[in-house]
Amino acid sequence: MKTKDIILIPGLVISVLMASTSIAAAQNEILTFDDLTYVYNFNGDPVPNGYGGLQWQNFTYLDGTTDPNSGYINGIVSPNNVVYNNFSNPAMISDGSFNFNSAYLTAAWNDGLQVEAQGFVGATLIYDHTYTVNTTGPTFVNFNYLGVDEVNFISSGGTPHPGYSGSGTHFMMDNLNITLVPEPSALALIGLGASLVCYAGRSRTAKS
Repeated sequence: MKTKDIILIPGLVISVLMASTSIAAAQNEILTFDDLTYVYNFNGDPVPNGYGGLQWQNFTYLDGTTDPNSGYINGIVSPNNVVYNNFSNPAMISDGSFNFNSAYLTAAWNDGLQVEAQGFVGATLIYDHTYTVNTTGPTFVNFNYLGVDEVNFISSGGTPHPGYSGSGTHFMMDNLNITLVPEPSALALIGLGASLVCYAGRSRTAKS
């Protein structure tokens, strides 16, 4: 019996690693916001909580082509929806644990706009970077914020782009690349299930 238990362990480890790897890969995705139905609203529509497995605060989405005299149309990466910080106030995304890998950032009205991104784990600030973006096209940012549960965005500064119809320190994002990190309890359940399957198979083999 002891020998069989020892033989079982390598198979269990491999099963757990394969299962956890496949789950992590399956939950890595690019959020384009194009699957959200946009109905014209002067202030856009709030990104619903749960979209992409995340919680959203003060992020609004709109069809960038509806405001051609701004950076909104220039910030489109995948047609046509983009998200922005409503009323240029700080905005936030959060979840139990996730990797904020990358995104495209664009300024709505001001060239040389400063966008500060802060990544937290609990109350601890882990990442804090400021990026300069413009209205004429999206800037790809490789954040690589790993294992965070909250990312805050604060925009400020810049100078109004000549000829644009609006003003403010709004910024927009498109094509966010995120990875949801499985909770430890989920991995424990995977391990338990794999263990039971392996043990049942060994038991049937021993009885036959």
